[in-house]
Amino acid sequence: MCCLVLVHPQVNFIVALAVMQVQAGSYVPDSDRNTRTLQNELQVERDGNYRYAYETSNGISASQAGLGGVSVQGGNSYTSPEGDVISVSYVADEFGYHPVGAHIPEVPAYILRALEYIRTHPYQIKDYYTGELKTVEHDAAAFNVYSRKNQEPTTPRTRQSTTPKTIYLTHPPTTTFRPLRERRGASKH
Repeated sequence: MCCLVLVHPQVNFIVALAVMQVQAGSYVPDSDRNTRTLQNELQVERDGNYRYAYETSNGISASQAGLGGVSVQGGNSYTSPEGDVISVSYVADEFGYHPVGAHIPEVPAYILRALEYIRTHPYQIKDYYTGELKTVEHDAAAFNVYSRKNQEPTTPRTRQSTTPKTIYLTHPPTTTFRPLRERRGASKH
């Protein structure tokens, strides 16, 4: 075995990077290579309701149900590299996305207090013409995000039927093409 000692710092750095690249690119056996799908279900209705669920032999699973674009609830779980089971359940509706899981950090108390203060102290602006103060209303639902009961069942809402709107042109659009030289020349005069 031969050892090479280089004196120049840049060369040493480049050699060290090359060695690290070779080590990083070494083969690591894939533990999920032999994973099988144990369950795979999908159900889609004409009215937009859907439901899916799947589970694999390595502990990954997910399920979701709802009305597309309106309301969804579901969950998923997997095992982290440290061996902990990570599980998330969620609801997504017109009030936003609300995940629940033991690994998701709690909202700090000072944030909750600040949201409550903002909700109870409406913003006021001065009308410079009349001199009176006008209250600007907040979106009350935005301040209830963190106090929502996550165990509430959600019922998908039906979509309003929408008819596609067609625009008919009564005449072709009038577009005139002028070469760039003419446009530049016109702006100089």
